[in-house]
Amino acid sequence: MVTWGVAGERVDRNSSNTPEWDGETVDPSALVRQLHDREVTDGEQLPHRVDDCYSGSVTELALPAVDATVTRVATDTNTGAVDSPTTLEEGEYLLTMEARAADSDRGSPLGVVDDIRIHVRFDGPASLHSAGITSVLGFQEPTSITVGFVWETSAERPHLQVPATPAGLATAITHLSGAHHTMQPSRSHPELRGHPPIVTTGETTRIPEPVRQNRPETGITLRVPECEAELLVSAPLAYYLGAEVVVESRDAALLTADGTSVHRSFDAWPSLQAGVAALLRKVFYLDCLVRRVDPAESGARITSALSLDPDTVRSLSPAGRLERYIDVSDEAVNSILPEWPLSTYVSPEPERVRCLPFLLDRLSLIYLPDSSRLDQDELLDRTLSDSYLSRGSAERPPVIEPNLREGQLHSWLAPGNPIDACKTPAEAYVNRYRSQNRDADSQRVAVVLNDEEMAGEHTEVTEIYRAADLPMDVQVSELLSVNELADVFEQPADFVHFIGHCDEEGLRCPDGNLALSSLSEARTQTFFLNACGSYDEGLDLVKQGAVAGAVTLTDVLDKHAALVGTAFARLLSNGFSIQRALELARRRIMMCKDYAVVGDGTYSIVPNPAHPAVVWVSKGETGFDVQCTVVSPERPGESYRLPFDDSAALNGEQTSHSLGATELADALGQTSLPVIFDGEFHWSDDLAARLRTDF
Repeated sequence: MVTWGVAGERVDRNSSNTPEWDGETVDPSALVRQLHDREVTDGEQLPHRVDDCYSGSVTELALPAVDATVTRVATDTNTGAVDSPTTLEEGEYLLTMEARAADSDRGSPLGVVDDIRIHVRFDGPASLHSAGITSVLGFQEPTSITVGFVWETSAERPHLQVPATPAGLATAITHLSGAHHTMQPSRSHPELRGHPPIVTTGETTRIPEPVRQNRPETGITLRVPECEAELLVSAPLAYYLGAEVVVESRDAALLTADGTSVHRSFDAWPSLQAGVAALLRKVFYLDCLVRRVDPAESGARITSALSLDPDTVRSLSPAGRLERYIDVSDEAVNSILPEWPLSTYVSPEPERVRCLPFLLDRLSLIYLPDSSRLDQDELLDRTLSDSYLSRGSAERPPVIEPNLREGQLHSWLAPGNPIDACKTPAEAYVNRYRSQNRDADSQRVAVVLNDEEMAGEHTEVTEIYRAADLPMDVQVSELLSVNELADVFEQPADFVHFIGHCDEEGLRCPDGNLALSSLSEARTQTFFLNACGSYDEGLDLVKQGAVAGAVTLTDVLDKHAALVGTAFARLLSNGFSIQRALELARRRIMMCKDYAVVGDGTYSIVPNPAHPAVVWVSKGETGFDVQCTVVSPERPGESYRLPFDDSAALNGEQTSHSLGATELADALGQTSLPVIFDGEFHWSDDLAARLRTDF
């Protein structure tokens, strides 16, 4: 292993004070640290465009041991590849080489392989020679040089770098809308929105050329006060509109559009949060109504009532369409808006810019966190009966009650352990992104029983997964040791369902406890730790590589755990997201607040489910009132066929039907859906059988 040289000194291979590298990859920050009196420059000293540029002086510069070319600047004479000792006479030279980027703070946090082209301009005399797995550019005395970097990012996974400042955040938001495949109303459909580029932070701004070229020119500008909080909450609106975001010294945000009358001044903070969310919901929904994507979508009646001609609206520019939408009555639109799929509560820290691409991919509304400490008695409001077994003994983590805004699901990207919201460490988004190319043709499920007294849940859960009409490979294990259980989590799997006990030392095994923070890497994507007080262990599992999972906040009754566990398993196999599945599953018990989700709760183990619908049934005057809602936080803007007819409903839209007992029983008997009947959870086929018996 070779070490980098210290600025202005000889490369010392035996020094223990300099960072190591492998000679094949390069960490640009480590290379730059070799420069004495280094400064950031604009790159004008180099004959090629560069993304980052620095100047300074060195006696020796250690470089990756890859092929390099040296060009004499004055004559443009190329020496070709340098693979043997080379002496360079007086003159101006440009050394160029390419290497793979090493993981570092300024590089991709996602394991994305980038190539870096390195340009070094210097004056001779100099020498260039190989020293094992290092190339060394040497001088007779400290010499001024210029070092520039060009990042060649994979086209499939582009990412950009900005400073962790309000201006850097504005630059990132401006370029993220390049993920839209079109700026027509059809971009409201998820198939016409790609994943936004990944964002990292560093000293300088680096926007790959493909990202620059993809940024739409809409003529729409959002001017925002120089404040991270206001930029974060404005990001979803700016992203969807394809707006250029500009930070200014102003009291309130202002939205304008070239060639139109749009001059929308938002209320000052904190009212800005509600203002940008309301406008995004309005524009997005009207786009869904006028687009031409699914012939079964029935927006004509609504657009007529709103005095919108779809053909005319589609022919407008993005700026003109925004102007037309703003003219539509807010009151008329608000009365028919579907519930928004997701809201995320984000603490306003500069580094949160790294999370923006993942939030915008889900079109999440963004709010600042607001909560109050929840008294234990308020949360518990119960006593554990001695007649039931509870699994384990773990202290409940401090719980807060968040002030939740619009949204069917809620994520908490902020300090504190929220109730009724998903606690989401930033690592969860990175883990989800790494899993986006998963094999959708087969799901690998591991069911682990480490509690013999819960064999009933174990058997039923296993049968549910195996009976699902899905290509699932279900592996069943019992009474695993610490090492065996660790191996389950460290092996690739779509879902691990653990049934057992947990305490402060970790998940209980016959030979001790497994602390999930001790895993070398978690390669299971999702999980259910159906054990007492597994909240902290679940958070550790996400930080080690998992995407999301269900956990418990405190001791839970074995009987309740079995009811929740089996319902959760069936909901997952029906295509529900982790968070939605748990919200429904915990309706099976009275103490539903004992269960929570950690990680990215929008994730589902069955991609693109056909009907992630929930049916609400209540007795009416002449029959039954039936309401149906489709919820898929992964794909906002998609429409789904309803289980009761062949019409289409938008994600989040609620439809109403009136059915007789026989008609309802027949409809429910033909599908497998969760049904809430008089406030209680049922499966559609079970309720159908009951209706046929009772009526």
